[in-house]
Amino acid sequence: MGLLYYILKRIFFGILVIFGVLTLTFLITKIIPQNPVAVWLGLEGMQYPELVKQVTELWKLDRPIWEQYIYYVGNVLRGDFGRSSWSRGPVIADLAARFPATVELSIFAFLIAMSIAIPTGILSAVYRDKPIDHFSRILSVVGISGPSFWWGIIFLYIFYLQLGFAGSGRIGEGMSPPITVTGFYLIDSLIEGRLDKFIDVLSHIFLPALTLGIGATGFTSRLTRSALLEVLRKDYIKTARMKGLRERVVIYRHALRNALIAPVTYMGLLFGSMLGGSVFVETVFTWRGMGQYIVTAIFASDYPALLATTLVIAIIYSVANIIVDLLYTVIDPRVRVG
Repeated sequence: MGLLYYILKRIFFGILVIFGVLTLTFLITKIIPQNPVAVWLGLEGMQYPELVKQVTELWKLDRPIWEQYIYYVGNVLRGDFGRSSWSRGPVIADLAARFPATVELSIFAFLIAMSIAIPTGILSAVYRDKPIDHFSRILSVVGISGPSFWWGIIFLYIFYLQLGFAGSGRIGEGMSPPITVTGFYLIDSLIEGRLDKFIDVLSHIFLPALTLGIGATGFTSRLTRSALLEVLRKDYIKTARMKGLRERVVIYRHALRNALIAPVTYMGLLFGSMLGGSVFVETVFTWRGMGQYIVTAIFASDYPALLATTLVIAIIYSVANIIVDLLYTVIDPRVRVG
């Protein structure tokens, strides 16, 4: 019962955050002086008063702001985010087409980051002040110091221009995208039975995923190192060593689980930020995902698209926070009491 109450409480607060973001973004669009009707119709369309009146009434822009808010929330709850002034199609269809690309990129970047960061963080703590520790710290500082778009440009110059490795885009120019089943090119190419497409997609996703994950690799490695060093100083670790337990058992069975609480917090939020914040990486690599869609919506003053993407990012972060909280209860059951 305690765990169920804990989960329901986290879900409730997550819903409150989502509605708070929805309300705030809605109010911001009302403060911005630009007329959404003018954005939709353009200069030529604004010359026809009847057309302007029709669109204004259709979007309830002639009603009080509280009525507009209720109308907007009602549409959102039905899954209707309006139509994009840029693509002229339903925003929900645009997001459905682009969201899998961002998820695929984020998952791959997350796996790359964690497969490097966790082992190097552990080794850096175990062999403190040894050459491997110094090497790990140098790599971490270098990874954290460079912004993602800078790393993307560097990687494109080295691997694409100099070495001829796969460049931008999700798939090679001479190859058609796989049949859409899941929206994930890696999975869909295997479903289609095209190993050549799978290899081509894999080569195209590697550089943007490495670019997206390199900063997270450095920070997660440092966080894992500091958390593990702190746990290794605890009295129960000293007692375990005095009992004659092997160092491997002391580190991986007794110390590592308690040291993972801080990294797990960051990893959950990191994955949420990758899903919602891959704007620069997707722009540099011409990756047709949600990040590139956000950039296009900003330049086009596409209010429906901006409202929808902001809400999706808020949902992603809320879900990531809930998952992190649940992982807390697995790593440390005492969190339930708190």
